[in-house]
Amino acid sequence: MFFLAQRRRFLSWIAAAVASLALVIGLPLLTNPTTQTAQATTTLRVYAAVSLTEVLPEIESAYNTANPGSAINFINTFDSSGALLNQINLSSNESAGIPDIFISAATTQMNSLQSAGKLASGWPVTIATNRLVLIRPSTPTSPAPSPTISTFDTLTNCSTCSPARTGIRGIAIGDPATVPAGAYGQQVLQSTLSGCGAGSYNTLLNSTTANKLVFASNVRNVLTAVQNKTLSGNTIDAGIVYITDQAISSGTTQTALAAQSCHNAIVYPAAVLSRTTNLTAANSFANYLSSSTARSKFTNRGFGVP
Repeated sequence: MFFLAQRRRFLSWIAAAVASLALVIGLPLLTNPTTQTAQATTTLRVYAAVSLTEVLPEIESAYNTANPGSAINFINTFDSSGALLNQINLSSNESAGIPDIFISAATTQMNSLQSAGKLASGWPVTIATNRLVLIRPSTPTSPAPSPTISTFDTLTNCSTCSPARTGIRGIAIGDPATVPAGAYGQQVLQSTLSGCGAGSYNTLLNSTTANKLVFASNVRNVLTAVQNKTLSGNTIDAGIVYITDQAISSGTTQTALAAQSCHNAIVYPAAVLSRTTNLTAANSFANYLSSSTARSKFTNRGFGVP
């Protein structure tokens, strides 16, 4: 009996020791919940001009790398600035707090929101600039216009020109009513200053012959139209886009750079909207768009910075 009691006491001691060891091992897991639960992430919805499709995610990634303790989940919507403005003004988006940030490719849309009192205090701020270029397919349309399209003032057929210009069909631009690149393009074609469009806009627009303007819903659709040589059933011989758009295209060739005197300054204003429910995070990221890192990302992609 004595030995049996000793054995029972020994087994009880072993069980207690094992239980204590398990408690010690498990204690850090109970007292340090960050090892079990990932840090919450703020979501920001950003509406941005479609010409920012490549550079904006690069800047967002750099922001999260620089701020690991306050990473942001970005949800981007890219389109023409006019189309985005229409979405912003929807009452359903207003009540839902969408978007938090807007980046347009012109002042027109941003001024509309500012006049309506829809921007947070301190905004907008210009974060980038751009240039406008005339492009044509790298492999010319067939039959190719003669002579080859080379400048903004050679977009119409012209029997009295020397040499005569023939065979020009469609010129793609963004719809000036909603697409900033199209509005800038209209200004270039309307201008009679040296190096501009020689006042050819109305001639191209109203033509009932083989030379005419074909509107696209945003500047990237213009780029695609020139690459594919077609838009809305029309043969496309050339188009007007930003220099940063042409830079991502292997199927187009830049033929002319518009003089800045031909159009209004091409700027990208950014703003936090007053409807945001994440004001601190939205202000933090929107301010980062003017940082040295962001400016470097812009210039690497061919944008200018203010």
